[in-house]
Amino acid sequence: MTNVEEIIQLMKDAGIARGKADALEPERSLDEQGLDSYDRMSLLNEVEEHFNVQLPNEIANKLKTLNDVVRHLNADN
Repeated sequence: MTNVEEIIQLMKDAGIARGKADALEPERSLDEQGLDSYDRMSLLNEVEEHFNVQLPNEIANKLKTLNDVVRHLNADN
């Protein structure tokens, strides 16, 4: 099972949202928390590589929060 802390560590390891990753709130929109489209795209690319999953645009567009990402990954397992 994947958790928010694992996603945040993945972000930190990849240099995504430097200085912001530790302060992210799992239920708040990533956009509202200052992640730009490049950060969001980078996060989803890292998730695809790390967890060996595909996130088509129709799914990726629905992943607005860290909890959304975690729920999606755990639903696939």
